[in-house]
Amino acid sequence: MMDQQKTAVADIAVARAAAAAVTSLSGVADLSPGQAAEVATYGPGETVRGVAVHRVDNAFAVDVHVIARYAPATNLQALANRVRRAVTGAVEHLGAGRIQRIDVTIDDLRGEEG
Repeated sequence: MMDQQKTAVADIAVARAAAAAVTSLSGVADLSPGQAAEVATYGPGETVRGVAVHRVDNAFAVDVHVIARYAPATNLQALANRVRRAVTGAVEHLGAGRIQRIDVTIDDLRGEEG
């Protein structure tokens, strides 16, 4: 039972760090809770919506759902790559372990004024 609690706390710490890194990026308006099903990581007394952290083969698999800021020159592929780099940096900074994959989904666009 104790191992499961440690895993949940570690996962929520990774999700929290990833969320902070992603929402600080220019071009990201907010995290998205997902379209068809809620995307979130759950921990003791806390939920991080928009970032789902899973363990796969002793590594992290991270799903990030964002609402992008839209401008005529917006390059969504470049934004997704910046999100991946931000998540990688956040996980490395935590010393949390290896990342197997980072999937980025842009669920919506928000205008510059929104």
